[in-house]
Amino acid sequence: MLNADLLDDLAREKVVLFLGAGVSASAKTATGGKIADWNGFLASLCAEVGEPTASQVKALILAKDYLLAGEILQNALGESWEGQIVEQFGQKATPSALHGALISLGQRIILTTNFDKLLEAALEQMDVGATHYPTVISKIEDDVFRALKDHSRRYIIKIHGTVDDPSSRVLSRSEYIRLAFGNSYYSGFLENLLLNYTFLFVGFSMDDPAIMSLMEMYSLRYPKARPHYIFAPGPIPENIVEINKRLRKLISLIYDPADNHKALPGLISNIATASDARRREIYAEHKAAIPESSAS
Repeated sequence: MLNADLLDDLAREKVVLFLGAGVSASAKTATGGKIADWNGFLASLCAEVGEPTASQVKALILAKDYLLAGEILQNALGESWEGQIVEQFGQKATPSALHGALISLGQRIILTTNFDKLLEAALEQMDVGATHYPTVISKIEDDVFRALKDHSRRYIIKIHGTVDDPSSRVLSRSEYIRLAFGNSYYSGFLENLLLNYTFLFVGFSMDDPAIMSLMEMYSLRYPKARPHYIFAPGPIPENIVEINKRLRKLISLIYDPADNHKALPGLISNIATASDARRREIYAEHKAAIPESSAS
């Protein structure tokens, strides 16, 4: 689990935390429920539309074609579509132990496909050493590249938009074409991150077509580049683990998902502790390498 390269990158703040719906699902909402993932949200709306639309959507969800399912529901629901998004993803929730563990990793850049405001709330409540709010970016435009050089700030980059800005959100096929597949800033920014940082995916299922495509193109173009990592609930067939490694340069960190993924926050907290120790070692090595005359 404690890969030496990953540990070194964490210690040097060279890891991008890529957080999916599973991270939001770890939190309890004010009403005692959970914020839905993409699948659950779309499925919940089938009751709001008549046949044959509901059956069409259910079949597409089963086939994991969430983009087309979203497109059909958006067209069928009309003006109420926006209200459904706000009702689900605008919920308040208490950040979870998993949020706390991820924040303890101390990384500068967090990417997420989630629309909700949980990451902002978690950083405000749990990042006790912070002196400034993180910079939140919810549209992938030319100014997103500042995150690559601005090492003084923490960034939350919501690559599929945010609940309180309808123009930023990606939840249907037409929105994907416009804001992801057809957006050169989107692919250019993520490719820059893939080349210069190590990604650590948490709560992410790899069903996202744009992200899968970028990972596969990265592996094809840069076969000697270093790999990225994903926390994956086991068991996973060995051939799937190997395909992810070969096709996407993605190493699976497999954990036991029992009791609602109870083990995951502890695993991440242990890694945070180890990376803190490695950070101190790096600082000591750097200090020892400076001649006394230079240090004075």
